Amino acid sequence: MQVPNANIRSSSYYIAEMQARCAKCGRQSRVFALGVPPNHEIHVDVEWQNIDGNAFIFYVAELPDAVNRRLFGRSPAFRLQRGQDPADSHWVNHCEHCAEPISDEELHCEPGGFMPSRVEEAEAISLSRIDESFSAYAAGYALAPEFFASMRRP
Repeated sequence: MQVPNANIRSSSYYIAEMQARCAKCGRQSRVFALGVPPNHEIHVDVEWQNIDGNAFIFYVAELPDAVNRRLFGRSPAFRLQRGQDPADSHWVNHCEHCAEPISDEELHCEPGGFMPSRVEEAEAISLSRIDESFSAYAAGYALAPEFFASMRRP
């Protein structure tokens, strides 16, 4: 099923998993991200463009129900966080211990996290490929993350 306002679509997708330290309680917590493989499409201006590279998406506001269920089954700590304005709602990781949100800014826009700066950091990320069609509306998009090839595939 397609998300009506989708700006990213693909014939498959990745669920990425790693550990991150919670800024509030200081404990390690599992965190998740979504990625798409080469040959995914992004909606730019008024047309779909094919992209020949891996990418992570973040600030994800809309996902198909099947993806929602799969993510919730992996961890109820990665869930849709509703903002006061519906436009501010997006999927957010929460600490498994204290329930504090772990920001996408911290996980996707700073060195480390899902943007590894060393091979060893990439090797700590596990990628599960899901061979089902995927669509999403996301405000964040990171094309060709460095060391993507070094991430573990179970």
